[in-house]
Amino acid sequence: MDTPPIDVSLLYDTGQVRVTGDGGGEMVLHPHWLRERSHEAADFDPVTRQRLFEPALLPADLRVVGMERSSEDELALTFSDGARCGFSLTAILREAGWLDDPETPPAPQPWGADLDAWPGADWAALEAPEVLRDMLAGFARSGFCIIRNTPTQPGTLESIAKFFGHLRDTNFGPIFDVITKPQPIDLAYTGLPLSAHADNPYRQPIPGIQMLHCLENGVEGGLSTLVDGFALAEALLAEAPELARVLERTTVRFRYESDDTILENRGPLIERDGDGRLVRVRFSSRVDFVPPLDPETLDMFYRGRSRMFELAADPRFEIRFRLDPGMLVMMDNHRLLHGRTGFDHAAARRHLQGCYIDHDGPDTMYRVLSRRWRDGEGSGREAA
Repeated sequence: MDTPPIDVSLLYDTGQVRVTGDGGGEMVLHPHWLRERSHEAADFDPVTRQRLFEPALLPADLRVVGMERSSEDELALTFSDGARCGFSLTAILREAGWLDDPETPPAPQPWGADLDAWPGADWAALEAPEVLRDMLAGFARSGFCIIRNTPTQPGTLESIAKFFGHLRDTNFGPIFDVITKPQPIDLAYTGLPLSAHADNPYRQPIPGIQMLHCLENGVEGGLSTLVDGFALAEALLAEAPELARVLERTTVRFRYESDDTILENRGPLIERDGDGRLVRVRFSSRVDFVPPLDPETLDMFYRGRSRMFELAADPRFEIRFRLDPGMLVMMDNHRLLHGRTGFDHAAARRHLQGCYIDHDGPDTMYRVLSRRWRDGEGSGREAA
């Protein structure tokens, strides 16, 4: 990628570096920020890709005292501690957000029932790196993907999940069967309809990604449903900002209890980061317990939660589909709400297997594939 036209100048009075874009944008780079990004042999281990120095021990008054620009992309800086370091302006612009980073997965794009293309692929097709990378990009944008024509032998899910990341073991086991049981320890093990919800908000940490793999499905009904929790949060904010803000500010207790397990965690129903970006939706109203706040706040909380429930059941936001044998849905449990319609388990059999993995599995897979794809290396599953 060519570096866009920019001007770089040394601010001699402060020892900082100013970067000015051709569109008038400007940023000033701190000497410490620059020095920490040195890839010189004395500063950076190319094998571990970690620093060889402790940045906390850099002089507090560190300054840039000299600058040379040998090309559009190459910048050499001399620091007041005697270090001379080379930098790529493209790398600096990517980290500053002025250029897209090809290794970074796409940003979430909230969706509704009119979502045109559902991300996914055939299991065998994931051998191709471009197919795997495209599916992971769709997963990052939409929060889910569907893999078709997987093997349907019980236990196959373990090998599929381990291809994408590390299995998360819970009190349900590393692999759990979603099938009706005489004495269920969760409503998922019944034929009852399940409203849209996120899984296990009571765990520490909350599972990042859930996989559901269909082995057998002969029932009438039992349709799987998906709702984008980020779309609901944005819709509520646009419609009733005061209710949305209460859901963002109120810390709720989530609790699961059985004869031999008690799990608790706390957090808001809608969570944003310091920049206002949505990072998590905890919506599981059968296991949440709001603290005894003042009546006015609680009234707004209950109104906001009820409206979220209504939006989650609104056909404008929900997609529903039948999970047939060999289909696997992978969903971001911090974003997607899932459920199902009811079914008569006495008439036929519906058998799914489920598991959890962490976000960093698909995330690092996308980043490595992007780097290898850029460099022309590797194949799909082998490259990942």
